[in-house]
Amino acid sequence: MADNAFDFYKLLVEEVREARRARRELSNMFLTLNTGGVGALGFLAQSNGQHVHPALPVLLTVALALTCVIWATSNHYYTLLLAAKYKGIYALEAELGRNPIQQEWTQLQGKRGALKWFSLERMMPALFMVGYAAFLAIHAGLDFGALYERARALVVELLAQTH
Repeated sequence: MADNAFDFYKLLVEEVREARRARRELSNMFLTLNTGGVGALGFLAQSNGQHVHPALPVLLTVALALTCVIWATSNHYYTLLLAAKYKGIYALEAELGRNPIQQEWTQLQGKRGALKWFSLERMMPALFMVGYAAFLAIHAGLDFGALYERARALVVELLAQTH
C-alpha cells in the first residue's frame, strides 16, 4: 500500500506543479493583454480624438477592466484548486509517515500573512484597474487638483471637530 501511496503522492505533487505552471502562463497572458491595452489607450489618448470615436477609449478601458476581473477570478480559482491538491498531499503524507511539504508550509505560515495580499500575482489586476479608473477620470476631464483640495479640506474639518 505504501508503494501505491507514494506513487499517488508523486502524481499529486506533479499535478500541483502543472497547476502552478498553468496559473503562471495564464497570468502572463493577462499581463500581455493588459500591457497591449495600455499601449492602445496611450495611442488613442495621443490622437486627440482625430478620427477616433470618443466612446472608443471608454469602451476599451471597460473591456480591459473586465479582463482584470476575469484575471483576479482566475487567480482565485487556482488558489482554491491548489489548496484542494495540497489537502490531498497532506493526507498522503500522513499515510506515508513523512510530511516535508506540510512542514514547509507550516514554517512559512507566520512569515507570509501580509505578504500574500501584496503578491504581484494578486495585485496586478487591481493595479491595472486603478490605472484604468484614472484614465477614465482624466478622459472625462476630472480636475484632480480640485478633488485633492476638497479631500484635504474635509480631513482638516474632521480633525478640527475631534479636538
